Amino acid sequence: MLTPRLLSNALPLVVLFIPAILRAQPVALFEKHCFECHDSTIKQGGLDLSALKVDLGNLDNFARWIKIYDRIESGEMPPKKKARPPLEERAAATKWIKESLVKAERERLGKEVRTGLRRMTRVEYENTIRDLFDLPGIALQSDLPADGSVHGFDKNSDALDISHVNLTKYIEAADHVLDMAIATQAQAPKSVNQRISLASQYIVRIILMNGDAVLLKDKKPDPKFPPPGERGHLDLGAHGRAGVFSETSSVGVFRHEDESFNPYFQEFATLYPGRYRIRASFWSFGWDKGKVVPSRGIEAARLSAVQLTENGRGGGHPSYVLGYYDAPSLEPKVHDFVTWLNYKETLGFNTASLAPVHIYNRKERAMGFTGPGISCDWLDVEGPLNDVWPPRSHRLLFSDLPIADFKPAEHPGVRAPRRRPLRQEIIGAKNRVEPVSGIWTASSERPLIDADRLLAAFLPKAFRRPVAAEVRKEYVAKVEDRLKAGDCFEAAMRWAYRAALCSPDFLYHVEPEAKLDDFALASRLSYFFWNSMPDDRLNELAATGKLRSPEVLRSEVERLLKDPKSQRFVDDFLGQW
Repeated sequence: MLTPRLLSNALPLVVLFIPAILRAQPVALFEKHCFECHDSTIKQGGLDLSALKVDLGNLDNFARWIKIYDRIESGEMPPKKKARPPLEERAAATKWIKESLVKAERERLGKEVRTGLRRMTRVEYENTIRDLFDLPGIALQSDLPADGSVHGFDKNSDALDISHVNLTKYIEAADHVLDMAIATQAQAPKSVNQRISLASQYIVRIILMNGDAVLLKDKKPDPKFPPPGERGHLDLGAHGRAGVFSETSSVGVFRHEDESFNPYFQEFATLYPGRYRIRASFWSFGWDKGKVVPSRGIEAARLSAVQLTENGRGGGHPSYVLGYYDAPSLEPKVHDFVTWLNYKETLGFNTASLAPVHIYNRKERAMGFTGPGISCDWLDVEGPLNDVWPPRSHRLLFSDLPIADFKPAEHPGVRAPRRRPLRQEIIGAKNRVEPVSGIWTASSERPLIDADRLLAAFLPKAFRRPVAAEVRKEYVAKVEDRLKAGDCFEAAMRWAYRAALCSPDFLYHVEPEAKLDDFALASRLSYFFWNSMPDDRLNELAATGKLRSPEVLRSEVERLLKDPKSQRFVDDFLGQW
């Protein structure tokens, strides 16, 4: 029986809001075990069960009932120090709550879209462009506005609004993508192999002069450049003119990267974005006041892609880590890998496993220092590496159309494609632009027919679902308008491609209002596990209607997780979490 106090305070409200099916077991459970702490007077934890409505259509109320269910089901409530309800009484209460929640959820999902329409996050945008155009290292997200977040995560439609700033940046990004994707010469740039010393950078020469690094030859101090002691080296220019820093000496570094020391290989700065093979020789050593001795064990050197700005002066430029590499004691180890480098990027170096030290302000500098160091013998950069030409990015846009020399005299009234002269702008970089004569561009004898064919292949890939003929014709019409306005074929197609890359069909996760179709399911899978667009296999399964099969779906989840691209999910999701 209910106590007089509870009858007067709690039941009138409970009876008003809780249906008859709940008035037996749940109310009895609340009365015996919950109202003592959660009534209108005490409200422990801010919860007043005596006034709680069963309005499960209200999302806030729905969430509160889920919490109540979880607390009772787990045995967390009532607290262990209080009397525990009989098992059958607790089971009856949780059974009703669960069934009511499930029913309300099904009714809500039958009326509403499961998730709000949202645009891609900037991480998804960058990954999608990389996979769509086969430009695996193109850097885009740092130039896009930061995304918002809801409950700590950015993949929420409430966090991903759009403004004129976003649109402006998407237009700029699309132009940058097309600049990189479109081939502007008939033959691939020649691959060049360049060996570089870490001592090529001015700032590394400065620390060599002051003792935070030393030149080594045959694992001993280089006799042509002895380690600085109480009297340091004075004339940097004289050493440079004498070619001391250009010899094959190894550079042993004691100093960790800091706010005023950002070492990188200054003799190279990327001209042609693409894949490059990097080979580097590292080893570690102990330094005992002028003597090279075995190190404490394997040290770790770090290589980064450093994004140089303007002419490359100064340090502290944005960078991203390429990897950490073993530097064994007194035994050089050569590391070999292929990475993507963008225009004006070079390789940065850091003694990752060494503690920060500053030797330059010590009285005896290097000759008074005892501690670990990491030596870089050399670094080789080979590239750009092109296994096909035109590159796959160009083929995505222009398929098998020939790249021809555009001669203005042969095309009166037609504007040539826009070309920005390529030149080496980084001071100290020795790699140079390969001369190209003429203006090379994709050409077509049947521009509108080819435009229709090219867009029919591109739009479904970019929009991640089939595209109606009426939509494709709208883009072909844009090409026709630009051709009539005097643009060459490449420029007219570029106008349509840019429009597609800035359209809601590309920037947003567009889904059917009712039940998800197979293409939307494919996108959900790929953007969850890869943070990017579906690949050909997912699209093929979606097109044949096989993706919904439980066996196929399970197999695809396993495949996506085993793919290296799933690391994007790990980094992004756990980073936000």
